[in-house]
Amino acid sequence: MQRHFNPDRLLRREQLLSAAINAVLSAAFFALVFGIGDRALTMAAPDSFALDFLPQGAMVSLMASLVPALAMRGRLRKSDFLRQGRDPSGGRIVAATAKGVLLGLSSGALLFALARLGPLAHVPSYPALAFKILYGAGLGAVCTRLALTGLFEGVFRERTT
Repeated sequence: MQRHFNPDRLLRREQLLSAAINAVLSAAFFALVFGIGDRALTMAAPDSFALDFLPQGAMVSLMASLVPALAMRGRLRKSDFLRQGRDPSGGRIVAATAKGVLLGLSSGALLFALARLGPLAHVPSYPALAFKILYGAGLGAVCTRLALTGLFEGVFRERTT
């Protein structure tokens, strides 16, 4: 373990890790659901590209909130950085995860509505893949930051500039 504990660096690392993992998982699930190839994906049936934002938002936000929170709690316990009473309970972790999932479902629902109500009936697969990767990475980073700063407010402080 490092001698000097740098919470800002640790938070950035967790966000980058979450973004990278969720980008890769978003790409993998896109390939499983839609395949890889240059074609037009329909927003509605048969491809239902728009609908895919809901499960993606739910799963990315769940994993990006829960896994880093549990890992960080374990890491901070081992380093003795958490003093008595600063260790978040399982209930607080569940609540933080639920907030993240609500954010993920809300953003997924918004993207679903925009995709279904927007002017496009279909989208080329490669730009769609790029968008899904960016959405997964961005949502993962945001949910990780919200969960960690909310649970470990004494360790990670939001800074306003």
